[in-house]
Amino acid sequence: MLPRWRVGKPGDLDGLLLLFAADESQFMNGSVISADDGFSL
Repeated sequence: MLPRWRVGKPGDLDGLLLLFAADESQFMNGSVISADDGFSL
């Protein structure tokens, strides 16, 4: 039932972590971001 037929690795979250650490994300608050490879769609 996995969309990509593999289990995610910690490195798969690098882009999301960089988004949170970037100055451009300072306007984000109260957001819920699902990092589940589209499984919840």
